[in-house]
Amino acid sequence: MRDEGEVQQVLAVPTRAGIYRRLRAEGLRVSAREAAEMFGLHPNVARNHLDVLAEAGLVVTGTRKHPGGGRPARVYVAREQAASGSDPQVPAGSQLAVHTIVQLIAGLAEHRDKLALLAEEQGRRLVNVAAGRAAARDLPAAAVVAVEALRAAFPEVRLAEVSTDGALVEGLDVGLRLVGEVDGQVGDALAEGFVRGAVAAAGFAVETRAEVGRVAVTASAATGDGAAALPAPADSVDARGLTFERGVVAAMRAMVPLRPGGHLEVLTDGQGAPAGYARWADRAGHQVIDVARIRDVRGRQAVRVLLRKATGR
Repeated sequence: MRDEGEVQQVLAVPTRAGIYRRLRAEGLRVSAREAAEMFGLHPNVARNHLDVLAEAGLVVTGTRKHPGGGRPARVYVAREQAASGSDPQVPAGSQLAVHTIVQLIAGLAEHRDKLALLAEEQGRRLVNVAAGRAAARDLPAAAVVAVEALRAAFPEVRLAEVSTDGALVEGLDVGLRLVGEVDGQVGDALAEGFVRGAVAAAGFAVETRAEVGRVAVTASAATGDGAAALPAPADSVDARGLTFERGVVAAMRAMVPLRPGGHLEVLTDGQGAPAGYARWADRAGHQVIDVARIRDVRGRQAVRVLLRKATGR
C-alpha cells in the first residue's frame, strides 16, 4: 500500500472516496458495471476509479464467473474485507434502499443551484427559530450566531477560524456525508447554502466557498437581509431582568440627551415587552425602527428594540 500522503491524494476525489467507503463498510465485491449503477456513473468512469483504488492498495481485484458462462468478470473488494475473508453483505432490502437513495442523489447534479437556494433558505430559518440576529453588526458576531443555530441540524458543525474579514466553518460534511460521497459538488453546494443563509439571517451578508469539508466565509458587497443597513445606536439600555416599568424609565432617561433623530437600542427579555416599548414610543412621538431577537457578545439572548428619537424633541 502507498504511504498516507498518496492515499489521501487518491481519496481526495469525493466520488472515488465514496466508492471506497461503501466497499469497505458493506463488504461488497463489485464489478465496474455494478459500481457504475450504484453511483450513477458511466462504467468506464467507475472502472477508472476502481483501478486507481487498486493501484493505491486500497482494494484488491478478483474474478467472478458468469452464471451463463463466458468470460469471468473482474470484481473489486476493499482490502480489509479481502484480508478477513468475510463477506458481510447488507441485507437485500437495505441494499435496495441505499441504492435508491444513491441514484436519487446522483440525479440532483443538474439542480445544484436550486438545491443551494433551498439550503440557504433553511439556514435562514434555523437562525430565525434558534438564535436571532447578532447584537453586533459584524461578520464574527454573525458567524457565531449562525454556527450555533446550524447545530440544531448539524451537531458536528463548528467555527474553526474567525476574523473581521472572514470565517471558516467545519463539520457540515458529516451530516451531508452520503450526498458528498455520491456527488461532491452537490454536497458542497448544500453546505455553502446552509452557511450563507444562516450568516445572512444573523445579520451579515457573505460569500461562501467550499474547501475540502470546510466552508470559507468572506464579506459580501451586498447588505443582506437589511441588517447591515440599520443605523448604529448612539446609546444602549440593557433592560433584561428589569420590570417593564423600570425598563421604560431607563429608556426615557437615555433618550433625553440624544439629538433629534438619534437612535437608542433597548435590550429586553420580558414577555410582551417589545409591544410595550412600542406603545411608549408612539405616545412619546418616537419611532420603532427594528425589533429582532439577538445574542450579545456573551451569548445571552435578548430582544433588541431599536428606536429613533422624535425629530421635534
